[in-house]
Amino acid sequence: MNEAASVLIVDVETTGLSRRNDLITTACWYYRGSWHRWVRDRDEDDLFREHWSESTEVVTFNGRNFDERFIVKDLRVDRHVNHRDVMYDGWKAGFKGGLKKVALDLGLPRPPEVDGMDGRSAILLWERWKQGDDDALELLSLYNAWDVWLTLGLYRRFVHGDHLTHLPDIPWRVDPETAARLLGG
Repeated sequence: MNEAASVLIVDVETTGLSRRNDLITTACWYYRGSWHRWVRDRDEDDLFREHWSESTEVVTFNGRNFDERFIVKDLRVDRHVNHRDVMYDGWKAGFKGGLKKVALDLGLPRPPEVDGMDGRSAILLWERWKQGDDDALELLSLYNAWDVWLTLGLYRRFVHGDHLTHLPDIPWRVDPETAARLLGG
């Protein structure tokens, strides 16, 4: 797969699970070989909307049930005409479970800074950032971006039959001590 292709790999974090009452906090996406992030109450959504509309394919993990519904509501786009949810590709290949489990089963671990984090951690980090801790946004973004990278890995494996051959150059970084402080560990 040519990573510079017009495939947009996206993952969102939210304030909770209710599409009616909860909101996207951050969105990270990988598009044409570059990383991008949108942060609620800080960033304009123009770049996301542009990439969404010009991409030939949108790829998510469980995004048909979760991410895309929030994206349509909060970032004011239409459903994408070519949305591939690799969770279903995994099911066809015999892999059940959440993104992190399936990725780990296929040999795609996460780094120590985000290992063990989940959606509840993302909500906690969002609240800490809203209270003024800039490191919390960095860790939230790193977590969000790793979900994108794992989704890309599953897409390449299940759809194209190949593997990621390098580690991601994710622009958001947090040292393990800061991550432990933020997560209360």
